[in-house]
Amino acid sequence: MTRKYYAERKGAKLEPLDFQSLKRLFLLKFELLQKEFYFREATGYKCTDEGDILGTWGSDPEAFFFLKLRLHDLWPIRRCIQDYDETKLFTVAEFLYDYVSEPQEKWYHSWNDCGMHTSDYNRDKGRARYRNEMNGILKDYKSGYSLSETGEAQECPPDGLELVFEEVKTDDPENIDDRLRLAISKYRRHSATLDEKKDAVRTLGDILEYLKKEGITLPSKDESDLFNILNNFDFRHHNREQKKEYDKEIWYDWLFYTFLASINILLKLKNRKGTP
Repeated sequence: MTRKYYAERKGAKLEPLDFQSLKRLFLLKFELLQKEFYFREATGYKCTDEGDILGTWGSDPEAFFFLKLRLHDLWPIRRCIQDYDETKLFTVAEFLYDYVSEPQEKWYHSWNDCGMHTSDYNRDKGRARYRNEMNGILKDYKSGYSLSETGEAQECPPDGLELVFEEVKTDDPENIDDRLRLAISKYRRHSATLDEKKDAVRTLGDILEYLKKEGITLPSKDESDLFNILNNFDFRHHNREQKKEYDKEIWYDWLFYTFLASINILLKLKNRKGTP
């Protein structure tokens, strides 16, 4: 558990992270993990007996970054990070998640003072440590970001709404679970466009409609209000009667969390209904 120091405990206003500060802390966290060999499987290392032991990134990590990401000047991070923009930083954060791993075996090779050797890498443990380290700083940038369990940079939910993301599994993944995860991922991902957010809200509306057809509904007044929004506010039908003059950035957020919370409740009702 992260300790809260005096200023935070007393409710002092803490400085939010600007982008330059975020990059400094990102580099700090990366080099901490690198020092503990969490990227050794990817980078490889040199041995006085065996020579170059190549890692996943091969003999030219800079070229490997470009091959995978089609962006120049990403590696080495210490040399390049000063020129990162937001897109590059979040792209590299996601990329590193895919290649971080915790070495389970470490030993010192004393011949010619060769140094530490590692083997038997655990990808799941490495990713868990990496997310914990990076999320500790990403949460304080702008409105808050985090790396998901699949390593995708996403916006943090507003305070008090974290529980709406509680996963409620069903026996119908094709029509409910998979679509729900896709909508959440699309809406919360870093730099999601208004069109992507609109599509995510529309998907949640489709799930609500599917549940309605399955006989899982909210009280009639609430349900009527939700479908009135879906059908009359330029989401699913294109006609002159659609209402389009509203602040989409604000309303999409409200609609997303309202629909998601409604689905969460309905799925719990669905599961309860199916319980003997």
